[in-house]
Amino acid sequence: MRYFLVLLMLAPLSGLLCAENFELLSPAETGQLVEMLEYAGLDSTSLRFEKDWSLSTKFKLDWQLRQLQDPWQALDDLAELRELCAIADEDPNSLPRLLTRLGGIAFNLDPERYGDIYESSHLLYSQSFGLQVRRPRDIFAWLEQGLDELQADFSPVVSALGRENADLLFSFWVWQFIESEDADKYGEYFKEQGLPDPDSLETKEIYKLMADISLEGLLRCGTRFFALADVLVREAASLDLSHKKTLTRKTRYGLMAIGTRGDDVYSAETLGPEPLCLLLDPDGNDVYDLDLNTSFGHNFYLLVDLAGSDVYRNSTPGGMFSSAFGFGYSCDLGGDDFYQTGDFAFSAFAGMNLHIDREGDDNYRGGLFSQGAAMFGVSLLLDQAGNDSYQASVSGQGFASTHGVGALLDQGGADTYALGGKYFHEPLMPLDYITLGQGMGLGLRPDLAGGLGLLYDKGGNDRYLGGVYAQGSGYWYATGALLDEAGNDVYNTVYYPQGSGIHLACGFLFDGGGDDAYYSRHGPGQGAGHDWALGMLIDAGGNDAYSIQGGNGLGLTNSVGIFVDKSGDDRYERNEGQNFGNANFSRSTGGIGLFLDAGGKDAYPDSLHSNDNTWQKGTYGIGWDIELNIISKTAIEDLAETAALPDSTDSIADIFAAASEWEVGSAVQRVRTARDILISRAEEAIPYVLEKKIGTDSGLEYRALEILAKSSDAFVRQLFDLIEGADSLAAKNALSLISGVGDSLLVDYVERLLQAKKYETACLSVLAGVHSERGVAILREYIHHPSERFRYITARSLLQIKHPQARETLLLMEEDRSFLVQALLRNLPAETLP
Repeated sequence: MRYFLVLLMLAPLSGLLCAENFELLSPAETGQLVEMLEYAGLDSTSLRFEKDWSLSTKFKLDWQLRQLQDPWQALDDLAELRELCAIADEDPNSLPRLLTRLGGIAFNLDPERYGDIYESSHLLYSQSFGLQVRRPRDIFAWLEQGLDELQADFSPVVSALGRENADLLFSFWVWQFIESEDADKYGEYFKEQGLPDPDSLETKEIYKLMADISLEGLLRCGTRFFALADVLVREAASLDLSHKKTLTRKTRYGLMAIGTRGDDVYSAETLGPEPLCLLLDPDGNDVYDLDLNTSFGHNFYLLVDLAGSDVYRNSTPGGMFSSAFGFGYSCDLGGDDFYQTGDFAFSAFAGMNLHIDREGDDNYRGGLFSQGAAMFGVSLLLDQAGNDSYQASVSGQGFASTHGVGALLDQGGADTYALGGKYFHEPLMPLDYITLGQGMGLGLRPDLAGGLGLLYDKGGNDRYLGGVYAQGSGYWYATGALLDEAGNDVYNTVYYPQGSGIHLACGFLFDGGGDDAYYSRHGPGQGAGHDWALGMLIDAGGNDAYSIQGGNGLGLTNSVGIFVDKSGDDRYERNEGQNFGNANFSRSTGGIGLFLDAGGKDAYPDSLHSNDNTWQKGTYGIGWDIELNIISKTAIEDLAETAALPDSTDSIADIFAAASEWEVGSAVQRVRTARDILISRAEEAIPYVLEKKIGTDSGLEYRALEILAKSSDAFVRQLFDLIEGADSLAAKNALSLISGVGDSLLVDYVERLLQAKKYETACLSVLAGVHSERGVAILREYIHHPSERFRYITARSLLQIKHPQARETLLLMEEDRSFLVQALLRNLPAETLP
């Protein structure tokens, strides 16, 4: 019954999860986390403590704050995101829905308001294409007409800035994300481009300009532009593209070109210096050695390559697949492609950028702020098939800063993601590389909040190699998420990795299955939060290995860390005091660290933690290794599952044994049936349990005793005879069981025991179940006790007693400096505060 009460209590807090297949945790698993909290004296609301402490930070995302303040909400939000990513390539409308949702997250907008824009625009553009385009050259006029309409809509979004202010913002963007090793190189770049000296930038002025950007306009125009581009991609192949020479047309939006079916080379030498607006190539193994980007005065580019194994090459910062103050769309429909780009590629700033690669084993090589990176915009790199390789230096592969969503989605294949190799992280790790990616959100502390950095991989045996900050990490009011659906994956990092939120941020890593290996030389990570933050790692299946120096459910400095391994025979390798469910005391209060291994035969590096065991450490560090999800059954387990339910004629010993099993999985009905029989045969059961089981130290057997005590007054009356007996464990169990039914006669016994200084902490605890004025008076004598343990137990009991004087007495402890007491007081319902 207790288990189902937990699920009922969760109903309002877990909200409406997405489709069942995309839930990160099942109701049973979420209920188990709540039960863990309860056994530590907390409840389901305890994770929702205040974490928004930097009130001056600008441009916070509502989406991120919701998760930070309520980690339960994060499960729903990530389930929605997971579903949208999973189906992004399954039907024509899935990707637009994902883009609209990502834009809504980045810009604090309701995506429902923009859901119809794509469909209506796509319909209009499809109709006009059918009426106007009969031959390849007709595309030019059709596209120019579409861009005329978009330009009229987009001009108000950024036109108020003017060229000078746009240059200020551009300079700020670039300068914030380059590394110190490149300062001289970028100093020269700024001079060559005529950009303002970074040292002259006034941050207050920059922030004001940022606030003037119409985020609503960006999303609206970007959605319409992607609808226009999609129509071209879908309709172009139906045209006769057999011309022998490249077709071109100069327009006010830049050069439009349609190549041939041969192996073409596109460059400034072959096409001229005009900025490129459209490049459509029907076939061939082509080389693209030119700029594919937008700027303040050049707001659109569109590239469509219908077939062939191609090379894309541009090392200029922001030279290729970069949307600044505009919109870029590129689509490669086939072949094994090679993308060799520089810094700020596959990126967006005050714009939106989408790149799709449909097929092939592709190779991506880039610099910093690349491969799905954004600030004040959305950048999505979507690779739909193949065994792909991604390499970048730093701030990439799903990276986002202020009002940005940067996402890398790979829908299949055995892929390799590598970051680092160029910039060292001094002074923290002077011999290791800073990476900031593979699902990384980064705010610019202390002034600007960050965005959502997302890496999603749908399947395959993948490898993730990172350094300092990687693989589902968030920093300063930002969210980083890595979602991997399946495969035997390897995660390797150095510091702050794998589901870690750092400084008011959120970090998530979800792995849907496979035999995975997680390694980080340092923590916190693998489901860890530090400094008013949230970190979460969930592994849904497989025989996994974990190694980290501080993590696996770690709540540091007033944070929440959650680690859940659902099933499999797992190996936990590091004997670290902060691992496996831990939280520390800081700022006169604490955090919460939850570690749950819900199935399998698991191995731990020390004696404190073990398979099928529970533990508690730190302030609110809670670890449970239980058999909630049984995947592989032994012959005995299979026999137990198929065996008949307990019979009312079975021996009381057998009935009690069945009633003491875990009430989970296939045993739920068996345990319930046994407990019903135990109650119906109470007259026979009472002598048995008083002789054989009242002195038990098993938590499962104690639960069966609780059921009997709540249903039998005769059993409770006989428990009083044990309180002052010789068996101390039996006496303490009797005290607790009587307290559980709230019998006020217990107070007399407690008072005598306390006077004799016997079972003191147990006595103070059981008074919580007796809601009497005398109980409050007894507890009042202990509110200033020299032992913190005594004072905390006293406060906890006062909190649970339903009597007006209990709250009044509890508030007398406001000056108590114990973390345990302060944490309790800070979570009091508002009506109990003075």
